[in-house]
This record gives sequence, C-alpha cells and structure tokens, in this order.
Amino acid sequence: MTSAIPGIIQWTTFVFVATVIVGRHILVDQTPMDHLGTRALVFGLVCDMLRNDAVQHVIVGVCWVFDDAYVINVVRQASFGPLLLSIMCIYGMARFAFSPDDDLPTVRRRQRRYDAVALAATAVILAAGTPARAHNMLIDEYHGWGAAIVWIAYYSVLAVSSLSIINMMIGELRSGDNTGREIAIYIVVLGYFGYLTIESIYVPVDTVISVLADSAARDPSMQFKALTAFVALIAGTAILTVPLIGAVLVRIGWDRPGRYCRRIRPLWRDLTDAYPEVVLERPATGTSVDSISQLHRMTMEIRDCLVRLNRYAPEGRAVGSGRDQLCGYAHRISAAVVAKQRGQLPPPPAPGRAEQAAHTTQRRDLEAELNQLVELSRIWRRVHQPCRRPGLFAKRHRPGVDGLGGAEPAL
Repeated sequence: MTSAIPGIIQWTTFVFVATVIVGRHILVDQTPMDHLGTRALVFGLVCDMLRNDAVQHVIVGVCWVFDDAYVINVVRQASFGPLLLSIMCIYGMARFAFSPDDDLPTVRRRQRRYDAVALAATAVILAAGTPARAHNMLIDEYHGWGAAIVWIAYYSVLAVSSLSIINMMIGELRSGDNTGREIAIYIVVLGYFGYLTIESIYVPVDTVISVLADSAARDPSMQFKALTAFVALIAGTAILTVPLIGAVLVRIGWDRPGRYCRRIRPLWRDLTDAYPEVVLERPATGTSVDSISQLHRMTMEIRDCLVRLNRYAPEGRAVGSGRDQLCGYAHRISAAVVAKQRGQLPPPPAPGRAEQAAHTTQRRDLEAELNQLVELSRIWRRVHQPCRRPGLFAKRHRPGVDGLGGAEPAL
C-alpha cells in the first residue's frame, strides 16, 4: 500500500523523526530502555518511508532488472517487516519496565527472540501475499484466505504488544511522579493503544467473516491501515521526545536544578573564594555530572562556608524568611568575607553563636533552602563589594574547585 498522506506532511514528519532519532542516539542512549525506544523509532521510520511513493520509485530505479509493479508490491508487503520489528521493540520496552534489573545480555537475548517472531510473521505475510503480488493487487484488494492469514499474523503480534503498552502506561500513571505534559502524553498513548487492541481483534475476525461470505474487503486500498501506521509513528515519536527534551534541557542547563545552579553561582563563587578548602573533590576532566549532583554539592559548600563565616559576622538577628532579614544577613556575611580576605582574626565566639549558625544554614526542607539561597544570591550581587589583594586569593589557591576538572561548574 502507498500512503495517501500528502508528501509535504510525510517528509516533514520523516525529517522530524530522523532528528529525534539522532538526538536520542547522542543524548538518550544510556539504558536498554533508551536503546529500544530509539530502535523502535528507526524501524517505524523505515516502514513509513517504504510506503512513500517517491521512495518506492527510487527502489524501482535501483532494482531496474525486475518488473516495476512486482518490485512496488514486494516493497509494500515488506513494509510490514520494519513495522513488526518496531512493535516488538515496544514490547521489549514493556517487558524491561516490569523487570528493570535484567542485565544487558539478558535484554539482548530476549529482544533477539522477539525480533525472530517479527521476522517470522513477516515471512508469513510475504508468503500469504504471493497471490496478490502475482495479480498486481494489494492484499485487501485481492482478498481471500491469503488476506485472512496476513491479518491474523500481523494483528496477533500487535495485540500482544498493545496490551503490554497499556499495562506500562497504567503503571506510569499510577506512579504519581509525572509532569502534566507527561500525563497528557501517557493518556493519549493509552487511548491510542487501546484502540489498536480493539482493531487487532476486529480486523482479523471481520476479514474471516468477509472471506466466508465471499464479500469484498471494507478498505481494499488499505489507506486506513497506512494512516494508522503513520499516526503510530507520530505518537511514538511524541512520547520518546519527552526524555530527549529533558536531556537537552539538562545539557544546556535549563532544567530546574541547572537554573538553581546558575542563580546561586555568584554567592557560591565568592564564598568558596574565601574558603576554597570546603569545595568537594570534582570528577576528572571530561566526566559528565548531572545538574542535580552539581546543585547538591554547591548547596553543601555554601552551607559550610556560611557556618565558618558566621564566626566573623557581626552580631545581629539570625536570617529569617523575610526579605529585610535576608538583606541584613547578606550584609553581615559580606562584611565577614571582607574581614576574612583582609586576614582579620574572628572575634571570640559569643554564646549561642553555634545555634545561630545552625539556624542560618538549616531550613525546613530542601525547596525552602534553595529558594532562600537564590534570594540571598540575588541580594548578594548588589551588596557585596569584594576586597581582593593581588595574588592572595587568586584562583591558583583553588585548584580544580571552580567546576569540573578545574573549570567553573558547567551550569
């Protein structure tokens, strides 16, 4: 079957899917689930491209020694092969979701068995479609028992995979750890695969009944089946784009932890200039670090610096949630940093100073602490005037502490 979808829509979709595939291969290829998802997209793309009129004519030009009509019919029927392989990749993802502790060799062995099932079903489709090819007709156009065998072979694989995907989507929705966008996508995919499950039962039964009644197929041009496969490609790409978008945001520092890191960076930099020894050991150069770990380290290092600087801070009220209290605290810490940089010794500890330090650096929860540090850093840029003495607090005193392997954090 050749898709009746306009060529501009097909090729726009093909380019988008290919872009997602490349992006996932670069940024989202750490787990077997990632690999299977990308593989499913590749096979889905190949399937729909084989049903594109321009691609079919290119293949005819390459296979010029064979009859043109015969080549096109072979390509049309063979397009079910990549589609079945894509379905089995999705089924493999569902199986892995229920047994995530399986090692990579186990996942690969299991997936090879699923691929063998898909190839076997493709062989059945090509064999059962031989009469249709001989008469230069589509499977449903020729109809007969060959069509019944084709749809039983194809839809049995689709039904099993669709039910697995439905279970996986229900599990994701029940987890409760999803964004609104992810929930919307899961619901759409759940509805789509629910429809595919119903279709997987209806089409083979309807085909057998029509063959027994010696009546024509409902869709002899098979345009609706081509549309279903095309929509499946779009739906699959949509759901697999979600982790890619997340990976891109992390890479460019636009995810939520990355934004926190950027906002507290001025405060972190000035405080760790005063106390470079509090900076935790960084991974080797070239080792990627996720923004969550980076934010955790920066928060700990700022907290440690504030505890130490509290010995220099002039007496005053402890920092609270109010903006005025936070502004006053920023002024006191700024004065403490300047005193530390000038080499002044801290005054003798006053009673209750340890309790004040604990109060200034511990919050009700991580979210409250991060919000406080972001606000403190914003005020800090306005109130702090560094007092630097050449050569005394240069970055040579902070080897490898300004980021990953000697550079500042990649925020």
